[in-house]
Amino acid sequence: MSKFNGFENYLLVQGLERVALEMKADIRDVEEKGKNPLMTIGYVDMVVKDTLDKLNSFTIKQKK
Repeated sequence: MSKFNGFENYLLVQGLERVALEMKADIRDVEEKGKNPLMTIGYVDMVVKDTLDKLNSFTIKQKK
């Protein structure tokens, strides 16, 4: 399997961050309605962090 280059990594990180913000907003909306969300904001943050770590491990390292 080939690794992601820097630009591909950037695109994926930006998309992941946007999805995470949207999910957290949805969770807040559900909580404001007095309902229990299926996930917590902390869980979303944890999964995003783990996913970013995996993504970075599958990205070509820049030469210095």
